[in-house]
Amino acid sequence: MFQGLNKDAYQFFWEIAFNNEASFFEANRERYKKNVYEPLKQLAVELTPAAQEIDAEFNVRPSSVISRIRRDTRYTHDKTMFRDHAWLGFRRPGGMLSESLVVYAEFEREGYGYGMGMYGSNPALMREIRPRILAKPQKFLSLVNDPAFIERFTVEGELFKRPRFTDAPEGVLPFLNRKGLSFCYSSPNLSKTLSPEIATEIIEGFQLLKPVYRLMMGLDEMN
Repeated sequence: MFQGLNKDAYQFFWEIAFNNEASFFEANRERYKKNVYEPLKQLAVELTPAAQEIDAEFNVRPSSVISRIRRDTRYTHDKTMFRDHAWLGFRRPGGMLSESLVVYAEFEREGYGYGMGMYGSNPALMREIRPRILAKPQKFLSLVNDPAFIERFTVEGELFKRPRFTDAPEGVLPFLNRKGLSFCYSSPNLSKTLSPEIATEIIEGFQLLKPVYRLMMGLDEMN
């Protein structure tokens, strides 16, 4: 059962950030497994029912949900070998993380967060989502403008330099004119993550995100 994250998880993140090499990780592999991976695995199991309520097609295998410590550096200029943070990402199987709408929780050296969205720009996915928002603009706006939602999440996603979509209700234009769309919560209060109650907080966040995700994915009529 999930008992909260371990203080040493964050200490490990700091240390690997400044000792980002295979020799350090191998010397601390069991420490990583005990104090980072296993608590995250327990948290993933705790969050799974709430994630499946959002989308029954989510891949919920912990090995797929938990981020890998070793980075894939084949296609990036950043050759840093190991991550100095970790996340849980619930998404549909198939395709890359960058191609998906992900419901996530993340833990970094100086803060934690959770939310729903895209890993950067995602033209293909946005082309699918915009018509769904336009089909139900008032319902979408009622969800994202709900006081409980606004209090918890901020909208993120790079805006086009010049608006590409103008023929739509004014309220939805800031959402349509983005290269990607995410709703994110973050906090520097890492002490909250050391308690099992952080799972409850994240689940509450997932419940707020559920109807927005389902509308964006065309699932809101399927209950």
